[in-house]
Amino acid sequence: MTKISNEQNIEASKPHWIEWATGVVSALIVVALIAWIGKDAILDQDTSPNLTGAVVDTEKRSDGFQVHFEVRNGSSATASKVNVLGEISDGGSVLEHVETVLDYVPGHSSAKGGLVFQQDPSGKTVTIRANAFTDP
Repeated sequence: MTKISNEQNIEASKPHWIEWATGVVSALIVVALIAWIGKDAILDQDTSPNLTGAVVDTEKRSDGFQVHFEVRNGSSATASKVNVLGEISDGGSVLEHVETVLDYVPGHSSAKGGLVFQQDPSGKTVTIRANAFTDP
């Protein structure tokens, strides 16, 4: 037989402590996210990308020597159509240069690519630099 009670549900009058803890933790997370996004919006005033290039590794291929590189963007501004120039130099004279274009390099991030040289870069100076970009 079913008992009928006219009393209120106990959860409605006295919430469990874990409900309060969950609510407080959730509210702290929301406030922290709003503060973080607000700080970036107010303080981060980068107007142009800060691009630097570096050689990752080199390997021999059937059609030449492939140099893998990474272009890092130290700014919060994104760069698109990044023109990357790679040069092999020895004793101050440039022996060979090749170029490629990266679609984009996001702010505070990096993009990787590869350049194929005909000359062996081992024992020589390989320079990778971004020499042009457009604003997206």
